[in-house]
Amino acid sequence: MKRTKFQATPLLVEDSLIFCSPFNEVIALDPGSGAQKWRFDPKISTSQRPANRYNCRGVTYWVDDKAAETATCRARIFMGTNDTRVIALDAKTGTPCADFGTNGEVRIDTGMPPMLDRFTYCSRPPVLARDVVIIGSAISDNRRVEAPPGTVRAFDARTGDVKWSWNGDGPAYGSPIAAELGGTRQVITMTQENLVS
Repeated sequence: MKRTKFQATPLLVEDSLIFCSPFNEVIALDPGSGAQKWRFDPKISTSQRPANRYNCRGVTYWVDDKAAETATCRARIFMGTNDTRVIALDAKTGTPCADFGTNGEVRIDTGMPPMLDRFTYCSRPPVLARDVVIIGSAISDNRRVEAPPGTVRAFDARTGDVKWSWNGDGPAYGSPIAAELGGTRQVITMTQENLVS
């Protein structure tokens, strides 16, 4: 398909090589033989048109140190999707973690009407810190002035509950922001949804 590209960085965890396809399928392979151990398909619609093509740059691995050693979803794989979901899978089986969001997924509410919502997607792997899943969003550049903001969101890694969100849309676009970065005063200007320094 013309609107795809493979850019995933695989992880070697739980005796598996785990990566995602451009359509957010998560695949676990035996690292020695290459045989498929499991595969999860989130059923991404092929009718949408992500600006940077269908893309998944990777998944994230996390172990719940408060769960029993044999508990399902003690070790999890997290992924953001082209249709703005965060998905949690059992790292050993690829089964969605039922206790995360609804049936293993949280749909990100961009706060935009459907016409604008399609300009937002998640192609990069989430970051995990202190049991919190942190995920950014990609925005289709130069499509429209009223584009959705590039909000960073955080979710509880066990439940999927929203912890916080941040977006840099405080001042008007094009307004300079004075900031202290690395001990040096910098001026940063908001242009569309990106920060330019």
